Amino acid sequence: MIVCSKEYDVCSINSLTLRARKLLDQEIEFISNPCFGDAAAESEILDGMASRSPESYLDSSRVSSASGSSTTISRLCRAEVLSADEERSLFRCFNYLKYKANRYRSQLDPEWVTEDQLNQIEQLLHQAQLARDEILNRNMRLVVSIVKKCMTAGVSFDELFSDGCLTLLKAIDKFDYSRGFRFSTYAYHAVSNYAYRKIANRRKERAQYKQLPPERSMEETGAVKNPLMGTETWDELSELLNESIDTLDEREQLIVKSRFALGKHRKTLTFQKLADQLGISKERVRQLEQRAVAKLKVIAEGSRLDLIRELVCD
Repeated sequence: MIVCSKEYDVCSINSLTLRARKLLDQEIEFISNPCFGDAAAESEILDGMASRSPESYLDSSRVSSASGSSTTISRLCRAEVLSADEERSLFRCFNYLKYKANRYRSQLDPEWVTEDQLNQIEQLLHQAQLARDEILNRNMRLVVSIVKKCMTAGVSFDELFSDGCLTLLKAIDKFDYSRGFRFSTYAYHAVSNYAYRKIANRRKERAQYKQLPPERSMEETGAVKNPLMGTETWDELSELLNESIDTLDEREQLIVKSRFALGKHRKTLTFQKLADQLGISKERVRQLEQRAVAKLKVIAEGSRLDLIRELVCD
C-alpha cells in the first residue's frame, strides 16, 4: 500500500508539473491599463462579470466555422449590440483577467507548484475566454453586414464570413478600450479591409490563371505518371468531369485535371507545381482540390468518384 501511495504521489506531481509547463509555454497577450494595479481593481472590474451567466456566451469555435445559411445567420445576429458602457466594461474585464492570470503565472515554479495555483490561473483564463466570446457574439451583426456588402461571384458568403469572424477575434485581442472610441469602428475597418484584400487577391489569382496557355502539356512541367489509376477509372472520371465541368470554377477545373490526369495527357502534377503555376500557396491548392472533389461527389454520389481520395498523391 505504501508503494502504491508513493507511485500515486509521483504521478500527481508529474501531472502538475506538465500543467504548469503548459501554462508557462502559453502566450497570454493583453492590453494593459494603469488601473489594473490598483488595490480596488479586482472588486471594481469583476463585479459585473460575476453576474453574467455562462450559458449566454457563444462558443467561438462554432462561430468561426459556422455555415452561412439564413437560419444560422439569424441565430448569430440575435444578440443585442453592446452599449458604450457595456463594451468598455467587457473589454476591461477581458484584459484584466488575462493580466491577473499572467501575473500569477510569472510566479510559478513547475517543480514546486500546487493544484490550487494552477486551478486559479486556468479559471482566470477561462473567464477571459467567456468575456471574449460575448464580445464576439454581440458584434456578429457587424460581420454579417460587411460580408453582405463585399461578397462577389468569385468569393462566397461562407468564405468571407468565416474569415471575417477570425478577423473579428484578432481585433478583439488587439483593441485598447482606454482610447475612448468604439470597438465597432475599429472592427469595421479590420474586417472590411481584410475582405477587400481577399477579393483583390482572388482577382489576381484569376487573372494569373487566365494568362496560362489552355491544355498546357503536363510533360513540360516534369510531372510523373499516376500508376494507381486504371484506364477504366480514368475514362469514367474524365467523362464525369466533362459532364459537370460547369459546377467548378476555372482554378478548380485546372487543379482537378492536373491532379487526376484528366486532361490531354495522362500525367499528374504535385501540389507544389500547381502552387507555383497558379501563384498561390501549396496549402491553398490542397483546399481548392478538396472543395472541387466535394462538389463532384455531390453530383456523382454513389459513382466510382469515391476513388479520388485514394488516388491523390503528392
